[in-house]
Amino acid sequence: MSTPRNPDLRVVSAATDSDSNRATLRIDAERPVPAPPLSADDKLAQKQAAAERELDRLHQAVTAEQLALGQHMNWLIASQAIFIHAFLMVFVVGSLGVVALNHWLLGGLALVGILCALALHGSLNRTAQTLALLVIQRRAVEAELAVLSGRAPNLPKEASKISVWAGPLFVVTWLVLLACSAAIRL
Repeated sequence: MSTPRNPDLRVVSAATDSDSNRATLRIDAERPVPAPPLSADDKLAQKQAAAERELDRLHQAVTAEQLALGQHMNWLIASQAIFIHAFLMVFVVGSLGVVALNHWLLGGLALVGILCALALHGSLNRTAQTLALLVIQRRAVEAELAVLSGRAPNLPKEASKISVWAGPLFVVTWLVLLACSAAIRL
């Protein structure tokens, strides 16, 4: 029988004399047995595997944030399309003289449209900032993995800057609609 690598483990003789060919391995459970030291190749492989796991985690987080950003942008565009359509319908129907033009209704639609645009713009900004931080972290992990494995880094693209202007653009659109409707009424 070979000698164990760990000096804390030792082979002792069996308790009974009838079974002299049998040996018992006694493990000292009082203190933990340290793992054998890793070789340099094992350490490098372990670091590379950890970097690849982190890169996969960041890739999934970036994908989730990109989907959230697209969803928030869709909500912004859809809500503004509905409010602008309602505003224009009330304005056109009121201008034709079929129904008395209700200026409070037009102002209320514009105010709700502006508040909705600002709320969704804030959500878009938070999502874009989170996405930008994840992209920075992913670039750092890609650079680390490139050093460890020797492969060229696959750097992610920058986040879109369209979301920065979407909310203010709709607020300006609402103000122009209000100004035009007031000018036409006079």
